[in-house]
Amino acid sequence: MDAVDFFLTRYGEVHTGLVDGLFGSLSDAQLRARPHPGVNTVAWLLWHSARIEDVALNRFLTDRAQMLEEWIERLAVTRRDVGTGMTDAEVDDLSARIDLQALRGYLGAVTGRTLAVAETLRGSDLESPVPADRVRSVVRSEDVVAPGAEWLTDFWASGRSRAWTLAQTALLHPYGHYYEARVAAGLLGSRSP
Repeated sequence: MDAVDFFLTRYGEVHTGLVDGLFGSLSDAQLRARPHPGVNTVAWLLWHSARIEDVALNRFLTDRAQMLEEWIERLAVTRRDVGTGMTDAEVDDLSARIDLQALRGYLGAVTGRTLAVAETLRGSDLESPVPADRVRSVVRSEDVVAPGAEWLTDFWASGRSRAWTLAQTALLHPYGHYYEARVAAGLLGSRSP
């Protein structure tokens, strides 16, 4: 099994199950609620994970439009950044206003696009670095990073490989937040599957 096959196997089976489990076990009010001060809402965690994956896969690894372009109005969120560095008040506002059905649709669209992008990487040089100038250009022109979180641009533009970017932004980063969301769901009274 090559790296892309491994990615496709793990990504497809886990992403959908995690998202469906959260939406299926929590009410809309629970998805929007903070289970404890300083703990992010499940809605925000899912939105943030999808935003980073959308940007990285569609803009850093390929030259496709972000899925956000098709979903921003339906999401009812005006932010174009990925949410890193948001204040608690901003997280609460986004969580209160986001259309949860659209969020689920956006997550599905990002997942579908990620699978399509991963297929195009088969046989490509996954060890080649993602060009720093491309990352910086996308971040600037598409308002991907909010003021105060500029460190994220430097992190993404530090010469990391295409394989690292694929694994980090579509597997490791979202999995961390999905399991954080499972903890939040537990604090909100939802039993783990």
